[in-house]
Parts: sequence; structure tokens; C-alpha cells
Amino acid sequence: MKIILIILIQFSILLPSLFSQTGNILYSSYSDTLENQKINYNADSIYSYIEANKHLIDFSDCNICKSRAHILSRMIEKKFKGINVYKVWLIADCKRLSQKEKYKYKQNVYLNLAGKCSNWVYHVAPALLINGDTIVFDPSTQIKPVSIKEWAYKIIPQNGSAYLIIKDKSYYFYPESKDDYFIDETDNWETGDVKMKDEKYLRSIDEILFVKYGYFEPWKFNYFLSEILKLVD
Repeated sequence: MKIILIILIQFSILLPSLFSQTGNILYSSYSDTLENQKINYNADSIYSYIEANKHLIDFSDCNICKSRAHILSRMIEKKFKGINVYKVWLIADCKRLSQKEKYKYKQNVYLNLAGKCSNWVYHVAPALLINGDTIVFDPSTQIKPVSIKEWAYKIIPQNGSAYLIIKDKSYYFYPESKDDYFIDETDNWETGDVKMKDEKYLRSIDEILFVKYGYFEPWKFNYFLSEILKLVD
């Protein structure tokens, strides 16, 4: 009887932690197929390289994830030869075009990073498939490379759901309706909209520099511009 009681007490202690993660990940059937990386690098060395450039890129700002992910994706591919980078997008379920009618009668729940950022419509970061695991590199929300589930659950509220889709690194933004909903029921992101891509990285760099340094003299801007261009050219 005592043994049973001890087991019940231990289970009651574990119970809250077992069921505390209630945020729901909705995996898209329109994601690109990731190529498993056969490389000599490990995830930690890639993350360390990203962190080594935090003097140029702001990892604390809540609102520049698309520019940050765009720069980081190219940085990784340039530095670590043979790597094929993707971007993982996490979009609040309430901002999917296919769910628009449902959320007329349901509370909108957005993504957030506890104690830091709130009401994210979406978040995006670079990712690699390494040894069969999808690993996300996102210093804005994590202190190390993490699995795609760990990354997503950290920013999905317990009462919320988010749609996860993986796409080619070339996309700077996702396809969007005229009323700012993510067009989620398509695998074709080649819309022709100029905001979808930032091939020369100039929009990304401009946003990153403004957030990191604000307004400053033209010679300083040119210096920081040249430093970031070295990472992506």
C-alpha cells in the first residue's frame, strides 16, 4: 500500500509537467522536402558562427525576423560549404486565410516569446535537416540550436495553435491576401509580388541596420553595410 501511495505522489508531481505543453503545431502538407545534410560541421559550430556576428545583427528585436532569417540563411550557406538551408515559418492559426471565418467567432491567439515579445502574427528562422532531425538556428528565441518542435513550442501559447511550413530560403515573405492573411492552401509561393523575395539582401540589411544602430552618419552606414555584405556576397 505504501509503495502504491509513493508512486501516486510521484505521478501527481510529474502530472503538471506532462500536460503543460498544450500549444498545438499544425504541420503543413505544402512544405518543401528537406535534403538531409551530409556534412562535416555540427550544429553548435554553425550556431557559434551566427553568434559571433551579433555585433552586426540585432537578435533582441521582436519585429525583424524575416530580415534576420534572410541574412542568417545566406551567411550559413556561404560559410559552411555544401549546406542547403531552408526557412521554417510559424504562423498564428488565426491569420491563415483558410481559417478566417472560424476566427470570427473565436478568440485570436498570437505567437509570443514570454517576457519579451507578444502578438506575433508569424515568426521565421533558418533550419537544416541534420542526421534526420530538423534543427532551427534562432538566437532571437533560443540559446542554442534546437529541434523544430522545441523551437515552435517556445513561442506558441498554451491556448494557441500555429501553422508550421518549411520553404526555400529564397522567400523573404509568405504569400498574403489583400487583408493580410497568410494564403495557406498553396504550395506555389511564386506570386510575382516584389515583397516575396530580397535577392540582393538590401531590404534585409536596411532593416537590420536601422534597428541595430538607428539613424547615423552616411559613412557609418556604408561601413556597416559593407561588413554585412561580406557575410552574404
